[in-house]
Amino acid sequence: MMIGHHTGKMLTEEKRRRWVQLLLQTADEIGLKSDPEFRSSFVGYIEWGTRIAVINSQSVENPMEHTEPMPQWGWGETGGPYIPGNGN
Repeated sequence: MMIGHHTGKMLTEEKRRRWVQLLLQTADEIGLKSDPEFRSSFVGYIEWGTRIAVINSQSVENPMEHTEPMPQWGWGETGGPYIPGNGN
């Protein structure tokens, strides 16, 4: 379902970077925790998710069935976009 929200949006790297900038600015403005460990993980999650969104936005049709799993993010593990049949 989340992938479908980005399908066909044709997001660019410039738009992605601007969205990340605005999100981090908002996090500061609302007083989100500022300790280094939390912020490092938060920024890592935002970078991971937005880069997947850019990839998925380039397709005009959702390549995933609604039953496919959502990509999983963890605290420090590297990952990537879900690829059917790839065991992700």
